[in-house]
Amino acid sequence: MTYNRIFALVLALVLIVPPVFAGGNECGVNIAPGENALENDTGICAFYSIQQGETNGHSAYVPPGSSTLFVNLNWFIPQQSLTLEIISPDGSTYAYYHDIDLDGYKNAQIRTWISSPEAGMWQFQVYGEVVQDTQAYTFEATAE
Repeated sequence: MTYNRIFALVLALVLIVPPVFAGGNECGVNIAPGENALENDTGICAFYSIQQGETNGHSAYVPPGSSTLFVNLNWFIPQQSLTLEIISPDGSTYAYYHDIDLDGYKNAQIRTWISSPEAGMWQFQVYGEVVQDTQAYTFEATAE
C-alpha cells in the first residue's frame, strides 16, 4: 500500500465527521455517486473516492424559495487536484472551479454558495484532474 493510500485511509478514519459551514448547516441525506436525490431531500454530504481522470457525479434537490445553495468539496491533500463543475437544473453549466479559483490558495478545497438558486435538481461533477492512486474526498451540497 502506498504512502498516499495509507495517509488517505488514516485521514478518512480521523475525519469521519463531515464538514459544516459556519451557519451550522447539516446535510439532510447521503447520496452515492450516480444516485438521484429525492425531491424532498435538500442536500448531500458524504465521503467518496476518486482516481486520475475519473468523474464522479452528485446531485441535490433545491426546493422552491431556497435562499442559498452551499457547496463544499474537500480532498485533504493540496498536491492532488480535483475540479468541480456545477450544473443548474436547466442543464447549463453554472460554474467550473479549480482549487485556487475561489480563494487564491491551493488548499485542497472548493467552497462556494449560490444566492437565490433556481429550484430543481442541481448536478455536480467532481473530476480527478491530478490524482496519484486514489484520493478520498468529502462533498456537501445543502440548500437553505
